[in-house]
Amino acid sequence: MTKRRASLTHRKQRSVLTDMLPFEVPPTFSNRGYYRFLVNNSIEIQDGQLRWICETTALDQTMRLLFGIKPTADIATAVVNEWGKEKTRRSVPIGKCEMATIPFNFRVAHNLDGRTLSVVHPRNQVAVASFYAMHSALIIYHTSVSELSIRHPVSVSRYAYFKDKLHEERLDTVAGVEESDREYEQLGSYFVYRKYRNIHRFFESHQYHRSEKKYDAMVQIDVGKCFDSIYTHSLPWAVLGKDQTKFSLEASKKTFGGRFDALMQDLNHKETNGIVIGPEFSRIFAEIILQAVDVEVVEKLSEGANLTHKVDYEIFRYVDDFFVFYNQESTQLKIFETLQQVLKSKKLSINTAKIKHYQKPIITEITIAKERISILLNDEVDPVCEEELLVDPSSPPKKNLACSVNANRLIVRYKAAIKEAGVTYGDLLNYTFAITESKIEKLSKAYVTSDKSDRDRKRLSNALLAIMEFVFFVYSASPKVNHTIRLCRMITASVNFLQAQSFPYEQKHLLFKYVHDNVLQQLEKNTMSVHREIESLYLLISLSQIGREYWLPVSVLLRHFLIKEEEDTACYVRPSGFMNHFSITVLLSYIKDKVRYEKLKTFVEDHIIAKLEYMKAHCPDDAETLILLLDLIVCPYISNATKAAIGQVFGLDEIKLALIQLSNDQWFTAWGDKFDLGKELEARRSREVY
Repeated sequence: MTKRRASLTHRKQRSVLTDMLPFEVPPTFSNRGYYRFLVNNSIEIQDGQLRWICETTALDQTMRLLFGIKPTADIATAVVNEWGKEKTRRSVPIGKCEMATIPFNFRVAHNLDGRTLSVVHPRNQVAVASFYAMHSALIIYHTSVSELSIRHPVSVSRYAYFKDKLHEERLDTVAGVEESDREYEQLGSYFVYRKYRNIHRFFESHQYHRSEKKYDAMVQIDVGKCFDSIYTHSLPWAVLGKDQTKFSLEASKKTFGGRFDALMQDLNHKETNGIVIGPEFSRIFAEIILQAVDVEVVEKLSEGANLTHKVDYEIFRYVDDFFVFYNQESTQLKIFETLQQVLKSKKLSINTAKIKHYQKPIITEITIAKERISILLNDEVDPVCEEELLVDPSSPPKKNLACSVNANRLIVRYKAAIKEAGVTYGDLLNYTFAITESKIEKLSKAYVTSDKSDRDRKRLSNALLAIMEFVFFVYSASPKVNHTIRLCRMITASVNFLQAQSFPYEQKHLLFKYVHDNVLQQLEKNTMSVHREIESLYLLISLSQIGREYWLPVSVLLRHFLIKEEEDTACYVRPSGFMNHFSITVLLSYIKDKVRYEKLKTFVEDHIIAKLEYMKAHCPDDAETLILLLDLIVCPYISNATKAAIGQVFGLDEIKLALIQLSNDQWFTAWGDKFDLGKELEARRSREVY
């Protein structure tokens, strides 16, 4: 299918779609509904004013709730002419809005202690989008001052490229990071980036090989807890200089660096130590600071140590990882000492535990393992459609599917490759799943071109079953969110293909039952722990797509979500505290209106009211509380009585609640028919790294 290029309109709200949410949010959660609300009502922050277009006061209540407009603030109106049409613009000074908010923090599996990611408050997302639109040229300038960085913005995205019907349906359904000099097939970032989308492409690049030829050794240096440690005032220091910033503190607040600093504090509850982790705009904030580090390191090495970049040494930096090529050990020590000194001046430090040294041949353990895994999977999983000539030469040849996969042998060889290369399952799982996913696609295509005989169907079914056995085995060793997304995409692709090809129930059941049993095993193994929540929610939603006969028993859901039934009253309780937004909305999406889950849904509705009652002191400035409120009042699965009770918690009478409900039919959670798992999983494809 030929590619189609679509020009992107330079909407001020566009970055709300691309740069605001962490990759790891559940599949039911996105900014698409919110983005449409912003665009449809021309909501923006411009010249110190929060503005929107509405002929009546119908949106006023929603805007007051959403943006924390103070009760005493009057909303001004003005008739404006846009594209030859008269419209009523309503506005309020941004100073009359509560912009210091609390982000919605959640944890995912990462190393030993997990990692905290953040969904920032919807009103701050609009503020960031407006900052992007106003200062995009300055962002590009300040992220282009260093020659060391190999991942930084170079321009604003102007085009999106589509090659299939899924991507043509809606421009705002896809996500990824655009790279310069490459026709990127899925829009996903406000900026175009240079040069490498993931670090492993750098390891396989001409640039890397050229440096290896020129230098004898390489050391990899990591900035310790970079995003957690960043001092937000470091950005004005990086842009203006530390002395200049401190000398004229008030003046610096009005500069690009000062405004970006204030923006990052507002969306993180006025915190100056550490920035939120997950959104792309945080990486841009960190990049500006680290670019200043790059420049200062090169200057100090030149002036103080008489070392010239690209002559005595060469440094490449990918986000917070430095790759230093050198010949002399004394050069490496001087670089380490200088980098440590410069980072300290920015309140950052080197993670000495993660320093890695390499001598020629300069090849990482992961690169070695990737080569072995590639060869292994190509050997063990090679689906083709073979032609079989018949005795009668006038008859067309038979086309037979050929793909024999031995799951046990594949698993044993895979374990051996991992062990011999000295890496962990987690290091290679994204890469392994990327290849496996392409093998499933190749297997499907081979079957389509075959005669689709009973034997072909059986071979396809057996091959898919063996592949799934391998996939679940390696997944169980490192069930992280990005691995779970790939696993769910493989499950969904396989299930949808068997359904589309009208396979007999018996053959589908073999695969569906295997998937069900293994997902159930994962859910029972990883109950709703603080580090495993998102992974479980993906698996739960994926399982719901298979069919009603594979729906989980109530007892499994209770155990997984840490809900207990009291023996004396038979009532449900959750001793471990409140579920967060993601657990509540995904659980509701799973149980829907099914009779078998009626008692559980009643508990969830009561649980929601109790949670919001507990949190109401922080609403609407707390991101999770506001998002939960907006999502639930348009949820088709909870009663009107519960919705009314939710509104009452925050002082919304029947009329005010109805106005907010009518202002948008989808906010952040896609309910019912608005949710398409296959589309959501596909939308995350191009943001993955391996």
